Amino acid sequence: MKKVILLLIRLGSGILMFMQGYEKLTGGFAIDGLVPVVIQNQDSPEWYKWFFEHLVASFIPAFNWLVPLGEIAIGLALIFGVMTYTASFFGAFMMLNYILADMIFSYPTQLFFFIIILMNKQTIQQLDLRLLYRLRKRRGNGHVAHPDRG
Repeated sequence: MKKVILLLIRLGSGILMFMQGYEKLTGGFAIDGLVPVVIQNQDSPEWYKWFFEHLVASFIPAFNWLVPLGEIAIGLALIFGVMTYTASFFGAFMMLNYILADMIFSYPTQLFFFIIILMNKQTIQQLDLRLLYRLRKRRGNGHVAHPDRG
């Protein structure tokens, strides 16, 4: 039952992240409108305002691509169950950034689901190892210990 619940959380989080990234990528996402808002925001921490003012503002074209492509990559990794722990870590990191920017929408809920995935590292790694084992077995190269046999 635990694995089924984790699967549903992983797939739901992955689909949501993929959709958010795809909408930003195809919808002309631009972070330059967010920079002055975060800098003037009373609820954002001072160090985060400094980060936005000095780093994000200096590399706006890069962040315009990094944010949607990062969300798409996280979403695909979660959907396909590849590097799930790493994808969940970066998903939680992105959600924390949205929360620090005072963009409170569904992000706290998404952060909660990423934390659930991160707290179940052993189960997640077993699923990733099974996939890796099957891929290497099919290709016939390399040795990966079977998750059930150690």
